[in-house]
Amino acid sequence: MAVTGEGRSGADRAVHGPAGVALVVGLHFFPLARLYDQWQYRWTAVLLTVVAVVGLVLHAVGRSDESVRVVVGLASAAVLWGSAYHVALRG
Repeated sequence: MAVTGEGRSGADRAVHGPAGVALVVGLHFFPLARLYDQWQYRWTAVLLTVVAVVGLVLHAVGRSDESVRVVVGLASAAVLWGSAYHVALRG
């Protein structure tokens, strides 16, 4: 049920969606760090995972759906842009 989202309302999926995407993307960076020999990707993985957890906690404490999506979206964008900038500088 958790994988398919069955049994959850559309509003829950809308909030869990961005946090879930941030979590999956973050977890994918752990093996990518080793595969591409880009060890700074570990920080990208950790930070995106933290962003996902913060989004889920904000939802659990009753923050509005819009605020959760904004926090997760902007924080994820900042982490990914920062990671890309660092890789670009490193060469």
